[in-house]
Amino acid sequence: MLTPLQLVRRSLGTLVGLGTVSCCLTLLYLGSSTVMSIGGSCASGGAYEIATPCPEGVAWIVPGSIFGGIAGMGLYIASSLPVGPRLTPLAWPALFLSLGYAFLDSALHAGDGVDGGFMVCAVLFILMGGVPLLFLRNRDVFLGVFWGREPSGPAGGPRTIPRRVVAVPARVPAPVRSPAPAGGASRTPATEGDLVGELERLAALHQAGRIDDAEYARAKNLLLNGPDA
Repeated sequence: MLTPLQLVRRSLGTLVGLGTVSCCLTLLYLGSSTVMSIGGSCASGGAYEIATPCPEGVAWIVPGSIFGGIAGMGLYIASSLPVGPRLTPLAWPALFLSLGYAFLDSALHAGDGVDGGFMVCAVLFILMGGVPLLFLRNRDVFLGVFWGREPSGPAGGPRTIPRRVVAVPARVPAPVRSPAPAGGASRTPATEGDLVGELERLAALHQAGRIDDAEYARAKNLLLNGPDA
C-alpha cells in the first residue's frame, strides 16, 4: 500500500518519464528527417574537410534524444503505479514506426523519383515496429497494456474480500430410545446394549468438545433415568 507522498512522487515520475519519452521521440524523428533531407548523412567538426555539414543542432539532437529517451523510459518504469496502463511495450513500436515513416517520407519525396535505399529502410523499420503490435489482438494483452493489472493485496496476491465466519453451536443428538417390550411389560429407558453404546458416543462427543459439561450431564441423566426423572 502506497502512502500519499509515495503516490504523488510516483505519479509525477510517471508523468515526467512519459513526457520525456514523447519529446525525445519527436526530436529524434525531426532530426532524422532533417538528415535524410540532405542525403542521409552529414558530419560536423574535425580537422578534415566536410562534404556535407550537419544542420545546426542536429549533431547533438539525434544522440541526445536517444539517451534522453532511454532515461525517460527508465524513470517511467521505476515510477510505475500499482494500477493503471503499462505503456512500456509500446516504446519499441513507437520508435521504429516513427523512424520508418521518416524513411518513407524521404523516399517518396526524393528529388529524382523514389529513393530505393530509403524505401528499403522504411519497409524494414515499419515491419519491425508494426509486427509487435499484432500481439494487441489478444484481449488479455490489450487490457494489460491499456488498462493495467488488477490491484493486489498486501502480500502481492489477488485482492480478496474478507468474509465473516459465524460459529454455529453443535447440536446434541437426541438419544435413541428403544421401543417398549411387547406383552405389556414396563417400559425401560433403553436396553443394556443400546445404553452402553449411547453412553460411549455421548462421552466421545464430550471429550471432543462438541458438548459442554452441562449438556453432557443432562444427556447422560436422560439416558440413565428416562425423561420422567
